[in-house]
Amino acid sequence: MLSALDFDRLETWALTGFTDIDFERMAIYNGLNRLYKEASSLPFEVNLTKKLNASDFGITIKEAKQYTVIPQRLYYLGLQKSEALIGEAYAIRDELEQLAEYIATYFDKAYEGYAKYLVSNEAQSKSGNIQWYLAQQKSSKKRTLAFQDAFTALHSQNEKEALALIRLHKPEIRSDYIDKFHTERNLTIGQWTITNLIEAQSLFKTLNGGCLWGLMARTGMRADEMYALNTTQGCTTETIDRQKIHVIHANLSKTAKGSQSKQDEFVTTEIGMKAYEVLQALHTPLRKRHPSSQSFFHKIKEDFSEITKNQIGKHSQAWFEHAMGEELALTNEDIIDLKTSDPNLSFEVDDDYAFTGHQLRRSFAYYLIGYELCSFPQLKQQFSHVSMAMTRHYAKNASKFQKLRKKKQNLANAIDEERIDQKAHIYLNIYQKLANKERVAGGKGKEFAKNMMKTDRNLFKDKVDNEMLSLNYWKKQIRTQNRHIHAVAPGIYCTSTTCGLRTLVNLMECVDCKNDYIVDAVFAEAKRKEAEIHMLYDIENNELTPQTASESYIKVQAAERIMDDLGIDFEPVIFPNEVKNLLIPYGVIS
Repeated sequence: MLSALDFDRLETWALTGFTDIDFERMAIYNGLNRLYKEASSLPFEVNLTKKLNASDFGITIKEAKQYTVIPQRLYYLGLQKSEALIGEAYAIRDELEQLAEYIATYFDKAYEGYAKYLVSNEAQSKSGNIQWYLAQQKSSKKRTLAFQDAFTALHSQNEKEALALIRLHKPEIRSDYIDKFHTERNLTIGQWTITNLIEAQSLFKTLNGGCLWGLMARTGMRADEMYALNTTQGCTTETIDRQKIHVIHANLSKTAKGSQSKQDEFVTTEIGMKAYEVLQALHTPLRKRHPSSQSFFHKIKEDFSEITKNQIGKHSQAWFEHAMGEELALTNEDIIDLKTSDPNLSFEVDDDYAFTGHQLRRSFAYYLIGYELCSFPQLKQQFSHVSMAMTRHYAKNASKFQKLRKKKQNLANAIDEERIDQKAHIYLNIYQKLANKERVAGGKGKEFAKNMMKTDRNLFKDKVDNEMLSLNYWKKQIRTQNRHIHAVAPGIYCTSTTCGLRTLVNLMECVDCKNDYIVDAVFAEAKRKEAEIHMLYDIENNELTPQTASESYIKVQAAERIMDDLGIDFEPVIFPNEVKNLLIPYGVIS
C-alpha cells in the first residue's frame, strides 16, 4: 500500500479532497518525509523522490490550534490557591504516605475483619444460615456467588482459608456494614481527618490535582511530560551563590524535527519543587505495589496500576474547577483579557470559563512574555523548541497584552519600575567597578577597560555629557530601550536582546563574548569544581570518553580564564593523563 504512494497520487489527493488526509497540517509531511528518509531500510519500495512540503502542492499550512489564555484574575487566583495547598501539604509530606497506604489497604483490612467474622459464632443466625452482609449489585453478584459457593464448600472453615478465598473472588461488602469489619478507619493528617475511603480518595484527588496544576503552571510542561516525571530524580536543586535553582526532570514526548528537540529539564520555582515532593509522597506507596512499573502516577482504585496519560489533564482540570467554584463566571475584565489573547474568540459575561490543561502552557508563555519576565529565546529554551516560530505561536498576542498592561496604573507598573531599577543598579555597579579600575571580565567588560587605557577622554560621559556613574542615567537608558541587560548566571550579565536563558551555561561562550560582563567568579568556580569532580568520577568508574573529557577540559579552562581575568588567585586543575590522552591537540584538525 505505501509503495503505491508517489507525488502524482499525493497531488491528486491534495487537490481533489479525495481522502480525509489534511494536507494543510504539518503532521502529514512529517510522516511522508520519514518514509522517504528511511526508504533504504524498509522492506518495500518507496516512490517518493524528495522531501515534501505544502508548497509542493500549492498549499499553505494552517495555523496550529491555539488554546485560550487563562484570564489574569483566574490565573492569579489559581496560582494563589495552588500555592496555599502545596505549602500546607509540603509541610506534612512525611505523613502523606499514610493517605496512600490507607487507600491501598482499605479493602484488605476490611477483608481481614470479614474473614474473622465469617469463622466466628456471630456469623451464624438462629436458623443456622450465614449472615453474609455482601452486596448483590449486578456488577459484583457473580463474584459474590462464586465466593459464597467456595466458602460453604470448605471442610474446615478457618480464618486463613476464608481470607484467601475473599482475596481471590473479591466479593463486595455492603458499604453500610464496612465499619463493622474495618475498625481502624479514622486517620488524621495535618488539618484533614479521614473516616472512610470516599473521603480519603477525595483528599488524594485534591492534593494530586492541585499539585499537578501548580507544577504545570510553574514549568509550562505538557500533561504527557508530567506523566513521564522521573520517579527517583524528578527534581534536583543546585545552590549557586546562595541562589537555589530547581529543575524538574522528565522525558519529552514531541520530538518532531522542526518543532521540538530532545530535552528533559524544566526550570521551576520553589513552589514547583514542593509540588513535585508532594506528588512523590502521594504516589510512592502505590508504585511499591507494582515494582516493575516505570510510571510516576498510579490509580487510587482497583489494582492501583499506572494511570493513562489523559488522566493527568483530567486531574488538574477537576482541581481547578472545584477550587474556583463560582469564580469561574467570566467578568468584563476577563473577557477583555481573553479577547486580547485571541480576538477571534467569542465569550459572554457570566458564562463559566472552560479550562483545559494545555491552557497552562499557553498562559505560562503568554504572561512571561507579556510581563517581560523572560525573552523569546529564554522561553524557547524552557519549552525546548527547535523553531522560534513555535515559541512565538505559544506567546501569540502577548505584545498586545504588553501595550494594554502599560496603559494601566496598577501592580504591573510597579513591577516594571522595580525591574528597571534593578537593571540600572547592575549597570551602575559594573561601571563603578570600571571607574575604580577594578577588574570586570567578559568581552564587553575587558573591551571597555582596554579603551580606558588607550584614551585620555572620559569614557564615563556619553555623547551629550550624561553621567554614566549615576543611577538616573541608566534608568533612562533602560526605560528608552537604548540599553538592555539580563543575568545569564550569578555574576554573569549579557546585554544582547537575542541571548537566551540557559539552564546549562556554556562558560566558554561568555569568556570573550562581546555582549557579556562578568563581575565575580562564584559561578565559574562552582562550575570548575563540578567539572573536576565529574572528570575524576568518570576516571574512577572507567566511564571517561573523549566527549566527557573534552567537556570537563573546556569547562575548567573557561572557568580559570574568568578567574584569571578577574585577578583571583587559584590553584589550576591538573588534568590526569587519562584526560590528556583523549584530547585532540590544537592544530591537528585540518
